Amino acid sequence: MNRSAGPLGAFLLLAALATAGAATLDDLFEVTVQASGAAESQAFSTGMSDLLVRVTGRRDAASIPALAGLIGNAERYVTSYRRVAGGQLAIAFDGDAVAAAVADAGVPYWGAERPLTLVWLAVDRGGGQRGLVTADAASSERQTVDRAAAQRGLPLVWPSLTSGLDPLQRFEQARAGDIGSLAATAAEYGAQGVLVGRAKLTATRGYTVDWTFVGAGGSRQGTGGLDEGVNLAADRYANLYASIAAARTTALDITVTGIDSAARYALAARHLESLAVVRSLGLRTVAGDAVTFQLAVRGDLDVLMRAVNAGGRLEQVATVTGEPVFRLRP
Repeated sequence: MNRSAGPLGAFLLLAALATAGAATLDDLFEVTVQASGAAESQAFSTGMSDLLVRVTGRRDAASIPALAGLIGNAERYVTSYRRVAGGQLAIAFDGDAVAAAVADAGVPYWGAERPLTLVWLAVDRGGGQRGLVTADAASSERQTVDRAAAQRGLPLVWPSLTSGLDPLQRFEQARAGDIGSLAATAAEYGAQGVLVGRAKLTATRGYTVDWTFVGAGGSRQGTGGLDEGVNLAADRYANLYASIAAARTTALDITVTGIDSAARYALAARHLESLAVVRSLGLRTVAGDAVTFQLAVRGDLDVLMRAVNAGGRLEQVATVTGEPVFRLRP
């Protein structure tokens, strides 16, 4: 390891020795399944089936022959479980082992760094009861969409009145299919994709929803239930981001400039550690205000770049001999 002279270089060496590995998203490998009257082994298999949909991005994951061993031997991957309300079982699986097994099966893997999606949902409940679903009031429609999003591992954000929202205007835009105006609001909520839905109550008291998803470099439309929009978005993201490489751990070096103090080093290190794809972090070299970090990343360079770009703290300024160079923002 090369080290700069002076107090900063000494601090960086000590800080590097104390740096801990980062963790995956808290709940990516945790599922809750109905278990009333069922044997725990059956609940584990059901939980693994649900988990594989989430981490492969494929709704048919449970029927993929190469993954049958994971489902049949689900108990081997369980790290903890507990009974919860409603006769359900909350199960935590070994994320590293599951990711490795998916990779060994030759199935693309979708890691923990996932785009945030903004939902605009206009609902016609019949009898003149119409409105926009927001984060400010509980609704059965939002609960259903959120449940589907949890199953697919898709983080959502709902519009809020606290942001100065005009709910009537946005309701009319969603109902009229004014996708462009609503898609333009993504940045306000820090979202990378937008779902727009027009829901109408049917004679059987269910909903038929016309959904449009805009994001990930394109748009998709579909008609179905309240969960169809989530599936549109998740299928598109998974098609773009899931890969066999995303499940492997890779050693990568990146250089960060603008580190001219111990506090700035600590800021950069904490940010990198906070990225769900980063498994561990070490110090490789220091040269002036440029620090080269050695990372162990679940995935390849593309996976890391998406995570860094989504984090917003680092700005890429160059690529040197295949290694990215970033500037630490103030």
